[in-house]
Order: sequence, then C-alpha cells, then structure tokens
Amino acid sequence: MSGGRSELKLGNFLPYILNNLAERISAGLSTIYAQEYGLSIAEWRVIANLAEHETLTARQIVEFSNMEKSMVSRAVNSLSSRELVSQRRAEGDSRAKDLALTRSGTALYRSIVPRVLAWERELLSNLSAGEYRDLLHCLEKLGSKLPSD
Repeated sequence: MSGGRSELKLGNFLPYILNNLAERISAGLSTIYAQEYGLSIAEWRVIANLAEHETLTARQIVEFSNMEKSMVSRAVNSLSSRELVSQRRAEGDSRAKDLALTRSGTALYRSIVPRVLAWERELLSNLSAGEYRDLLHCLEKLGSKLPSD
C-alpha cells in the first residue's frame, strides 16, 4: 500500500499502472476489430453495448461506456452510415434516438465475439482461476471507493 510514501514513482502509482495497462489491453484487442473488421475502439464499444442491452440512447451508451459524448456520436453516425446500427425517435423524448443493432450489426458482433474472447483467454492464461477471481474482486473493491458519475 502507498500509506507512508512521500515520493511519487510512476511504476508504483496505481492510477498510472492501471491506465497504462488498460491502454495496452485496449490497443492489443483493437487489432482484432480494427484491422479485421474496420471498427474503431469507440465503434466496437457502441456495438458491444447495443448487443448487451439491445436498445439504448447515445446518452445511455455514454453512461455505460464512460466514453465522451462526441466519441459516441461519431461512432453512432459511422455505424449508421454502414447500416450496422439503426436509429429511431425515442418515445417521450423527441431529441433522443433509440439505437439498435441491425441484422448486419448483429452478425458482425457475433463474428467478432469468439475472436475477442479467445484473445482475452490468451491474455489471462498466466493467471490461475483463483488469481483471476481475486483480481476481479480487488478491482471491484477499488471501484466501490470511487464516485460513479
């Protein structure tokens, strides 16, 4: 723990370590959907959120993904132009649009999922089941100490 430290060393500073790791993981994983499927990280996150939740507004995707509103907007527009995401007026809010994957979007998602899960398995292959469980537990405990926007 960092309890009595008075000097900042980035190699031991948890926010730096986690951010660096997250960036490296995201970049490594993006080689699958960027190079093979022509999707940006933001586009993949929109697709994955829509696949999990079926119908969302852009605002909800921002909340779920912690992406900036402008990134989500650009991703949605790009995916809509590629006919991977449909947009229709949301009930009760004439400014919002309900977003959903089209058949093509769903098919694309289903073709990517086995690849990204295999990539994740390879990444985690040097952790035991107990270490993985403990890692998730520790990350959950850290997350519970932070505000949730």
